Amino acid sequence: MHHSELRGRLEIAARLSSALAQILYDRVEECFGRALPRTPRQLATRDAVNALLRDYAPSSLGLDSFVHGVTLPGVEFESSNCTNFLVDLDFGDEQANEARHPKTAYVKIPCPELKTRIFANAIGFWEVEEAFCQHVASRVPIRVPEVYAVARRGARFVLVLENLGEVAETRMFINRDMAAGTTIERARMCLRTFARLHAEFWGWSGEQREALLPNRLHVYLAPGGRARTRALNAAAISPAHDAAPDLFTTQHVGICRRAIERWDALVDYWYSTPLTLIHGDSHLANCFEYQAHDGPRIGMIDFQGMQWCGGIRDVQYFLINSLEPDLLAAHEERLIDFYIDELAGYGVRLAAEDARAQYRGYAFQTLMVAVASIGLGTLTESDETVRAILRRSTAAIDRLDFASWLDQLPSLH
Repeated sequence: MHHSELRGRLEIAARLSSALAQILYDRVEECFGRALPRTPRQLATRDAVNALLRDYAPSSLGLDSFVHGVTLPGVEFESSNCTNFLVDLDFGDEQANEARHPKTAYVKIPCPELKTRIFANAIGFWEVEEAFCQHVASRVPIRVPEVYAVARRGARFVLVLENLGEVAETRMFINRDMAAGTTIERARMCLRTFARLHAEFWGWSGEQREALLPNRLHVYLAPGGRARTRALNAAAISPAHDAAPDLFTTQHVGICRRAIERWDALVDYWYSTPLTLIHGDSHLANCFEYQAHDGPRIGMIDFQGMQWCGGIRDVQYFLINSLEPDLLAAHEERLIDFYIDELAGYGVRLAAEDARAQYRGYAFQTLMVAVASIGLGTLTESDETVRAILRRSTAAIDRLDFASWLDQLPSLH
């Protein structure tokens, strides 16, 4: 075992232990009324919602009154690591027709599964989405849910967001839609949105990036991030093969182990400049379609994977996860060129040769997300969804000949 992998495993173990201790401490705090709500029923009270709007709402929200009543309509949503549900809000009859007083809100809190909660707190992706809602959502040039409140205390968090289901002619996509596969037309719409997002932050200086989204939240570039991600990915390879040997074959196992051996070279390549702000989990189920003044557009939700990276990372992650391999193979080159052209429309130049090389290199990140999901079992997606993304990811690794690309990757260390 490489010494950095051992160091990463030790640090992960320490983080997991710390996360468990914090979760247990939160239960003690709950007994004294000092913890954030743990369940939808605990949250769906007038006092709880008003406390969130009073203490954790962004200053730009503009709500000028508090709720008179809160109810649970019993509407919950699919999620890999959270409990997502609606609450009905009653601001009183006098505000019933005021646009700034929403009738409902979309709420995210940690899921009840202890293993997932420990893992999420140890890795930190919930904190990334909190940072997005607090500091970044108001800065992005694409449609995202309006933020009503962002709270974190201990290992718990609460996000109170706009219910996009209230917006006329808006279609939300879910994991089943991703598993079924989307169309080339919708893929182009999503690439247009990615280009708009990426162009806004393209080539920012290190100081600018740190001020908006600090490196301590970066899964790979945070202190100890390389060792942790190396250890996590290495630990997932064998159990993923055991769980799905028909999809994740011995050949794929060998490619992954070779990539782990060359981890520093991979990370150096992935995070060389120019960087931009990416969504990071940009599959179809994190997109929604809405009507703009010039026709249908794509917005985005769930920014737990947000990071500074090459923009092509969002492109290949979406295409590989959301399109059937045969369909993607027939259109892949033209879709990459479409993204390049969209960037150019915002004054950003990305050479086609660089884009294609990055596409091949980032494909391994997409594969490892699928491998970790099925190998570590720390998330709660359905088996159908996990197998679909694993099948598409291995097909991409084969089609793009990632193994040859990896063999030619220079080491900078």
